[in-house]
Amino acid sequence: MVSKPNYSGLDWLKFIAALFVIANHTSPLLSYNEYFDFLFSGIISRLAVPIFFMSTGFFFFRKLTGDKVKDQKALFMYLKKIGILYLIAILLYIPLNMYKGDFSTHFTFGSCIRDIVFDGTFYHLWYLPALIIGLVLTYYLHQKMSLSMLLVVGLLLYIVGLFGDSYYGITENIAVLKHFYEWLFQFFDYTRNGIFYAPIYLILGIWAAKRPQPARTPINYACLFLISLALMIAEASFLKALQFPRHDSMYVFAWPATYFLFHWALSWKGRSGKAFREWRVWIYILHPIAIVLVRGAAEFVKLEALFITNSLIHFVAVCLASIVMAALAVQISVIKFKFRP
Repeated sequence: MVSKPNYSGLDWLKFIAALFVIANHTSPLLSYNEYFDFLFSGIISRLAVPIFFMSTGFFFFRKLTGDKVKDQKALFMYLKKIGILYLIAILLYIPLNMYKGDFSTHFTFGSCIRDIVFDGTFYHLWYLPALIIGLVLTYYLHQKMSLSMLLVVGLLLYIVGLFGDSYYGITENIAVLKHFYEWLFQFFDYTRNGIFYAPIYLILGIWAAKRPQPARTPINYACLFLISLALMIAEASFLKALQFPRHDSMYVFAWPATYFLFHWALSWKGRSGKAFREWRVWIYILHPIAIVLVRGAAEFVKLEALFITNSLIHFVAVCLASIVMAALAVQISVIKFKFRP
């Protein structure tokens, strides 16, 4: 009898990635050293969402059978679950949208559609529509071309995204490119979306699931990851020094770093379960609410210096609050989201 594969290492990696997302939004080292905070929350934490996308590609596409009808049904059911989660998240954040003044005079039907389809209705919710668009695009491209060609297409889309993101300083100095991206930004605010950002990581997930991997030890993957991460840090630091980034989500060396980290995590040993996997989803969804609650509670008890001004303690408090809220959400949720983001 063939034993069932154990992916607890990936479960733990994605849990850590969810905490990295919180780091990106709280800057935990800012009170201590601005440059180290940039390294941690501005560069390393940028691997979190690629890990989520690659994991989706790995788990979803490895289950497809080649039967067009069954595979399309599987895609529809998966998209339905993501869509329901996105709808819940949109409704959940309407009070904070109102508090921020998002429904002010600048709010139009067009801006609403753009937020729902591309940018997300709150600053972290862009991930869900990006997952939907990226999955649909990758699925249908996967039906039409070989995996190698699919990888080439994913890289080309990612390159287009790069010049609207971290490499925008080059775009600004080339008139044709600048006009092209100005046109694109009429439809969305960032190129880190389901068209230019998500596909390459979903495709890397497919590649990991369907292509035989070279015989490498965990230490090999760890070394390759650390080399890629060092190159990514050098790349990000160089671009920042040149003031190139329009946004700082997309880097050339992010995709090899993600790929090798993912494979390294496949060798990790540990225990996980269904509830633990569902926590990650809700940590991602709920952490901005946790940020607001921690700040509000700190102000109420007059401990702002400890829980707000001290960035590391603020980060830890938000992580703990997010985990507690996620655990409660899993327990009381009527709908059980079984997909792996």
